[in-house]
Amino acid sequence: MRVRSWMGGLVALGVLSASPALAVEGGGAFVLGAPHGALGEQADVAGGVGGHLLKTTPSGKLGLRLDGSFLLYGSETLRIPLAGTAGRLNREITTENWVAQVGLGPQIVLPLRGARPYFHGFAGLSYLSTESHLVDPAGFASRVSTNYDDTGFAYGGGGGVVVPLRDHGLSIDLGVRYVRTSSVRFLAEGDLSLDGGTVRPVPHRGQANVVEFRLGVVFSDYSTHPPRR
Repeated sequence: MRVRSWMGGLVALGVLSASPALAVEGGGAFVLGAPHGALGEQADVAGGVGGHLLKTTPSGKLGLRLDGSFLLYGSETLRIPLAGTAGRLNREITTENWVAQVGLGPQIVLPLRGARPYFHGFAGLSYLSTESHLVDPAGFASRVSTNYDDTGFAYGGGGGVVVPLRDHGLSIDLGVRYVRTSSVRFLAEGDLSLDGGTVRPVPHRGQANVVEFRLGVVFSDYSTHPPRR
């Protein structure tokens, strides 16, 4: 289901991309997330990266936006002494909790002089995963294991403003996005416990909603295809 939805979004975006008259915009951002719902009861903050790809009509006022983010909302590390080293060498097991979100939907742009405010809505998927990494004394990850994961429906909206810089095609993007999910199962810090020598996950269930605050850079070809006012 997750792969089919992603592929459907990419195909739809590719159909718009086939017209040379449309403007192209892509960007990346640092993201600070404020979890809400069941996720907010287990994590106070999340951080990571996001990105988007946008195709607009010749007027620059309407577009189709593919958007996503990848956020870390929890991490813990266990240190295990190596046998025969008198406790002076350790292996580390780091467990990380991630939430990744992708969505596709329309965007409205207001092509004002000096700035481009925008608003967008989307529907897509939210994927939550907890992974453990075994790190040897040299600092290299030798094994990676997924302890638990789940996928749910996601939808929401956002907005912001793109401020062009002097360099043509390069802009600063300040934005916010609200992601609401269906009920999903996920792990947080401390949710992996030993039961008779076997690791037993104790998942939470509920909505993994996130408010994302973004600071990023946008690359576009508006310098060669300026939006029509």
